[in-house]
Amino acid sequence: MHLKADPQRLEQAIWNLLSNAVKFTPAGGRVSIEVGAESDHLTITVSDTGEGIAAETLPHIFERFRQGDARMTRAHAGLGIGLALVRHIVELHGGTVRAASGGRGLGTTFRVRLPRQPVHDAELPASAGGEVLWVRSYWDE
Repeated sequence: MHLKADPQRLEQAIWNLLSNAVKFTPAGGRVSIEVGAESDHLTITVSDTGEGIAAETLPHIFERFRQGDARMTRAHAGLGIGLALVRHIVELHGGTVRAASGGRGLGTTFRVRLPRQPVHDAELPASAGGEVLWVRSYWDE
Protein backbone atom coordinates (compact mmCIF):
# COMPACT_ATOMS: atom_id res chain seq x y z
CA MET A 1 0.00 0.00 0.00
CA HIS A 2 1.11 3.54 -0.61
CA LEU A 3 -0.20 7.05 -0.46
CA LYS A 4 -0.79 8.83 -3.74
CA ALA A 5 -0.55 12.52 -2.94
CA ASP A 6 0.91 15.91 -3.74
CA PRO A 7 3.82 16.00 -1.27
CA GLN A 8 4.13 19.79 -1.29
CA ARG A 9 0.45 20.32 -0.42
CA LEU A 10 0.50 17.65 2.30
CA GLU A 11 3.66 19.17 3.71
CA GLN A 12 1.86 22.53 3.77
CA ALA A 13 -1.12 21.05 5.65
CA ILE A 14 0.97 19.18 8.23
CA TRP A 15 3.30 22.18 8.69
CA ASN A 16 0.24 24.33 9.40
CA LEU A 17 -1.00 21.91 12.08
CA LEU A 18 2.45 21.72 13.68
CA SER A 19 3.07 25.46 13.61
CA ASN A 20 -0.36 26.11 15.18
CA ALA A 21 0.41 23.56 17.89
CA VAL A 22 3.72 25.26 18.66
CA LYS A 23 2.16 28.74 18.50
CA PHE A 24 -0.58 27.89 21.03
CA THR A 25 1.54 25.77 23.38
CA PRO A 26 3.31 27.73 26.12
CA ALA A 27 6.92 27.15 27.14
CA GLY A 28 7.25 23.83 28.94
CA GLY A 29 4.36 22.33 26.98
CA ARG A 30 4.60 19.45 24.54
CA VAL A 31 3.80 18.99 20.85
CA SER A 32 3.83 15.55 19.25
CA ILE A 33 3.20 14.04 15.85
CA GLU A 34 2.41 10.40 15.21
CA VAL A 35 2.07 8.61 11.90
CA GLY A 36 0.24 5.33 11.70
CA ALA A 37 -1.25 2.99 9.17
CA GLU A 38 -4.65 1.36 9.23
CA SER A 39 -5.67 -1.23 6.67
CA ASP A 40 -6.86 1.36 4.17
CA HIS A 41 -5.75 4.70 5.64
CA LEU A 42 -2.64 6.53 6.72
CA THR A 43 -3.16 8.56 9.90
CA ILE A 44 -1.26 11.62 11.03
CA THR A 45 -1.99 12.88 14.53
CA VAL A 46 -0.73 16.22 15.85
CA SER A 47 -1.29 16.77 19.57
CA ASP A 48 -0.32 19.50 21.98
CA THR A 49 -0.69 20.36 25.63
CA GLY A 50 -1.45 23.98 24.78
CA GLU A 51 -4.31 26.39 25.21
CA GLY A 52 -7.00 24.07 23.85
CA ILE A 53 -10.20 25.02 22.07
CA ALA A 54 -13.49 25.91 23.73
CA ALA A 55 -16.34 23.49 23.05
CA GLU A 56 -18.48 26.16 21.36
CA THR A 57 -15.63 27.07 18.99
CA LEU A 58 -14.56 23.52 18.05
CA PRO A 59 -17.27 22.88 15.41
CA HIS A 60 -16.22 26.03 13.53
CA ILE A 61 -12.41 25.91 13.51
CA PHE A 62 -12.16 24.72 9.89
CA GLU A 63 -14.21 27.67 8.59
CA ARG A 64 -12.33 30.39 6.72
CA PHE A 65 -11.51 33.52 8.72
CA ARG A 66 -12.83 31.88 11.88
CA GLN A 67 -10.65 32.17 14.94
CA GLY A 68 -11.07 31.22 18.54
CA ASP A 69 -10.93 33.59 21.47
CA ALA A 70 -9.96 37.01 20.06
CA ARG A 71 -7.64 37.72 23.01
CA MET A 72 -5.57 34.65 22.17
CA THR A 73 -5.53 35.04 18.40
CA ARG A 74 -4.55 38.70 18.60
CA ALA A 75 -1.54 37.68 20.70
CA HIS A 76 -0.63 35.10 18.00
CA ALA A 77 -0.66 36.54 14.48
CA GLY A 78 -2.90 34.81 11.95
CA LEU A 79 -5.73 35.40 9.53
CA GLY A 80 -7.89 32.41 10.37
CA ILE A 81 -7.39 30.62 7.05
CA GLY A 82 -4.80 28.01 8.02
CA LEU A 83 -7.14 25.30 9.31
CA ALA A 84 -9.57 25.89 6.43
CA LEU A 85 -6.65 25.32 4.08
CA VAL A 86 -5.67 22.14 5.94
CA ARG A 87 -9.20 20.79 5.56
CA HIS A 88 -9.31 21.72 1.87
CA ILE A 89 -5.98 20.02 1.09
CA VAL A 90 -6.84 16.89 3.06
CA GLU A 91 -10.27 16.60 1.41
CA LEU A 92 -8.74 17.07 -2.06
CA HIS A 93 -6.67 13.97 -1.23
CA GLY A 94 -9.84 12.03 -0.32
CA GLY A 95 -9.17 12.29 3.40
CA THR A 96 -10.63 13.80 6.53
CA VAL A 97 -9.32 15.96 9.36
CA ARG A 98 -10.87 16.11 12.81
CA ALA A 99 -10.07 18.13 15.91
CA ALA A 100 -10.62 17.29 19.55
CA SER A 101 -10.00 19.30 22.70
CA GLY A 102 -11.04 18.95 26.29
CA GLY A 103 -11.48 22.73 26.41
CA ARG A 104 -9.44 25.73 27.51
CA GLY A 105 -6.03 24.81 28.85
CA LEU A 106 -6.40 21.12 27.96
CA GLY A 107 -4.58 20.96 24.62
CA THR A 108 -5.78 19.95 21.17
CA THR A 109 -5.44 16.92 18.93
CA PHE A 110 -5.84 16.96 15.14
CA ARG A 111 -6.19 13.65 13.31
CA VAL A 112 -5.75 13.45 9.54
CA ARG A 113 -6.85 10.27 7.72
CA LEU A 114 -5.70 9.77 4.13
CA PRO A 115 -6.67 6.82 1.94
CA ARG A 116 -3.96 4.34 1.03
CA GLN A 117 -3.96 2.66 -2.34
CA PRO A 118 -2.68 -0.77 -3.37
CA VAL A 119 0.58 -0.96 -5.28
CA HIS A 120 0.58 -3.43 -8.12
CA ASP A 121 3.65 -5.65 -8.58
CA ALA A 122 4.48 -3.92 -11.88
CA GLU A 123 4.81 -0.61 -9.99
CA LEU A 124 7.26 -1.92 -7.38
CA PRO A 125 11.02 -1.50 -7.74
CA ALA A 126 12.84 -4.81 -8.20
CA SER A 127 14.28 -4.62 -4.65
CA ALA A 128 10.93 -4.06 -2.95
CA GLY A 129 9.09 -6.79 -1.16
CA GLY A 130 5.84 -6.83 0.78
CA GLU A 131 4.45 -3.42 1.58
CA VAL A 132 6.11 -0.23 0.47
CA LEU A 133 6.02 2.89 2.55
CA TRP A 134 7.43 5.84 0.66
CA VAL A 135 8.54 8.73 2.79
CA ARG A 136 10.31 11.70 1.31
CA SER A 137 12.51 13.56 3.75
CA TYR A 138 12.85 17.28 3.18
CA TRP A 139 15.28 17.64 6.08
CA ASP A 140 18.20 16.40 3.97
CA GLU A 141 17.58 18.66 0.98
